[in-house]
Amino acid sequence: MQEKICSFWNYERKDRPFNVLMAGVSYCDGTYRIERKPENLYSFEYIYSGRGTLVIDGQRLEPRAGDVYFLKRGVPHCYWSDEGEPWTKIWVCFNGLMAEAMFSAYLERNVYLMRDCDISAQMEALLAKLEAFAGEYEQTADETAVAVLEILQKLHSQGRSHTRTLPEQIKEWIDLHVEENVRLEQLCEELHYSRNHLINQFRNRYGITPYQYLREQKIEAAKRYLLYSGMSIQEIAARLSYTDENYFHSCFKEATGVTPGNFRNFGDRMI
Repeated sequence: MQEKICSFWNYERKDRPFNVLMAGVSYCDGTYRIERKPENLYSFEYIYSGRGTLVIDGQRLEPRAGDVYFLKRGVPHCYWSDEGEPWTKIWVCFNGLMAEAMFSAYLERNVYLMRDCDISAQMEALLAKLEAFAGEYEQTADETAVAVLEILQKLHSQGRSHTRTLPEQIKEWIDLHVEENVRLEQLCEELHYSRNHLINQFRNRYGITPYQYLREQKIEAAKRYLLYSGMSIQEIAARLSYTDENYFHSCFKEATGVTPGNFRNFGDRMI
C-alpha cells in the first residue's frame, strides 16, 4: 500500500469558510480499509482503476474505475478496496461553511456515487497546486475552493445530462429482459449495487419489488402474444422463459383470474 499525501490539518480554522485538509493519490492493496465515525469533513474521490466497496447512509455502493464517490460531514462511513482489483484513486478532503453550501447546491442529499465521470484532469491539476504549497495557506484554500466548485459544477452537469435515477435504471433493465429467465443477482452485477439496496430503492419508487414488476411485465407480454400472435400457449410459455406450460398456466391464472386459453378466446372483452 502506497500513498502520496499533502496534509494541511494544522492550518484548519473553524471560522474560515473553506479549509483544504488533505489531498493525495492512493495506490491501494487488499488490506486498504477506512472506517470513520461522524467527522467534520467533505471529500470526493475519483477512481482511476480497480474496484471496492463504500458503505454509507444505509447504502452499500461499489465504486469502480471512472466513478466518483462522495463523503459528507457528519455521515459515518466505511470503505475498502477489492483484494483482487484494488483501487488506485485521487482524492481531496475539505470542510467549512462554503464546502457545505457547495455540496448542498450540487449534490442531492442521498447521492454518494456518480458513475463514469472523468474528473482526473481537474483533480491532477488541483493536486499539483497543493504539492507546490509554499506557505500561503489562505490563498491556497481560496484556490482550492474555486477548483472544488468547478469540479462539482462539472459533475452536476454530467449527472443532469445522462444519469437516470436508480429505480429508473432498474425498470429499464427489466423492460429489456422481460422475455429472459433473469435473476436479481444479474441486475446487481450490472448496476454494482447490493440486492437489498436495489429492492428497497425500486419499492420506494414504484410500490412493488423488481421481481413483482418482472412478473407483471411477463403477464402483459403474454397477453399481447395471446391476442395478436399465432403462437401456441406452449410456445408463448417457452418464449417468456417459464419452466413449462403448466407453470405459465398457473402464473397467468393467478394474475388475471382466467386461463391463457380463455383469455385468448375472450380477451377482447377482458381488456
